[in-house]
Amino acid sequence: MYALPRLLPQLQEELPAYVSQWRVEVSPLQQFDVLLEVFCSGETLTFDRMFKPLTHIQDGVWELKTPDLRLFGWFPVKDCFVMAAMDTAFRVKSHNLYVGYANMVARWRSQLPLDLPKFVPGKDPNDVVSNYDFP
Repeated sequence: MYALPRLLPQLQEELPAYVSQWRVEVSPLQQFDVLLEVFCSGETLTFDRMFKPLTHIQDGVWELKTPDLRLFGWFPVKDCFVMAAMDTAFRVKSHNLYVGYANMVARWRSQLPLDLPKFVPGKDPNDVVSNYDFP
């Protein structure tokens, strides 16, 4: 997992201060750490019918999520996520920011001098990650 440099202040300064909006016992920072650990370890990303940790938004832009966080980015190659934006789930849902973030991520991605294709095509999580399970 990678993050665009523009996210460093948010990750270092803002994320530690976030408080769970859903009264989850684990802080958003701890949720982020667990998501990174699972994703980077190669463990299977699993979900139940109520919570999908990985969702395709549009144009090769994906959302990784925890109960309190939404991470937006793309997969330049399978199993490699580039995080381009992060926000709280509460804010994203309250203001319906999914398309706005997807457009922003696609714009930033298009400006980078990446090899073509710049992202893995497909809408199924199995297209972009090796270990994804739907019970």
